[in-house]
Amino acid sequence: MTQSPGSTLLALALASFAAFAPACGGDDSVNPISGTGGAGGEEPAGTGGSGGDSPAGTGGSDAGGGEPVDDEDSDHDRDGFTPREGDCDDFNNTVHPDAEERNLDNVDSNCDESDAPVTTLVWSAGPDDDLVDAIDVMDEDGDGQISLEEFAAACAESAMLSGTARPGLVQVHASCAGTNSCRGMVYQTWNELYEHACRAMNSCKGWSCVETAEDQDRDGPAAFGDGGCTHCHSGPAGTFGVKVPPGEDVEAFVAGFWERRSDTYLQSIIAFGIDGVVAAEGIAYSNMPGAYHLLSRAEIDTLIAYLRTLTPEGHPFEQLPTAEPIDPSP
Repeated sequence: MTQSPGSTLLALALASFAAFAPACGGDDSVNPISGTGGAGGEEPAGTGGSGGDSPAGTGGSDAGGGEPVDDEDSDHDRDGFTPREGDCDDFNNTVHPDAEERNLDNVDSNCDESDAPVTTLVWSAGPDDDLVDAIDVMDEDGDGQISLEEFAAACAESAMLSGTARPGLVQVHASCAGTNSCRGMVYQTWNELYEHACRAMNSCKGWSCVETAEDQDRDGPAAFGDGGCTHCHSGPAGTFGVKVPPGEDVEAFVAGFWERRSDTYLQSIIAFGIDGVVAAEGIAYSNMPGAYHLLSRAEIDTLIAYLRTLTPEGHPFEQLPTAEPIDPSP
């Protein structure tokens, strides 16, 4: 390959976490619809239609009622699926065979008897006529391999190789966590490419293309606010607040601040946040949340262009000392 994914991972995970402030920072609620007895008019079918023009239930009570209907053919939650058609919860319209699976929420959203999302192999280096040929799609320089740059270019057009998805961003620095975020495609170093509905396993040397939010055509200042930047980086008009780590000279740290950060790096930290583990102490940190689910790829690029018009203004901070262990004795 033209670029080692391992080296790319290290480059994007450089310990410049102090560029943004420390500790800066839903699933749709379920509203089951149930009918216990259609009373007439437009009421949904219930468990006992009373006759006349009422919807048919499981047992009409007089000669004018509809024919009894088996529960397997009901659609109480009006999601378009009956139990016979695979709806495993007919009183929850977010659960049906066509629902998008959300991993680790303890709900089998798509009724496939698993909480894990569907992960589909779409390309392998081995011959298989049933797979999409990723080399044909991504290999722009004709060397027979897929480089990170070529994978990123394909991701920028769509987060899926064979499916349909909004443009995405490549997540490299966080792939060693074992999972990546919502739907997109994952390239593995053993030359296989997978598509996934939400979370999917990824190796430390793999690349993940994650779909970004729907574009709302926000300008730089709007993206700055909606992406959460105002939580820690607001300052006087035309400035960008920078948290300067302990021991650093404030003026020296902010000098050339934007020049030291490439657009690729800024894309990554805006989309996926900054987190990691301090090597010496082994303490986990999370300096800012990711905004891939809040901003579109185009809006992230617009935000970066806006940030480069702002003047960095340094604000030193001090780290809290490690807490002393609690003495359990009375």
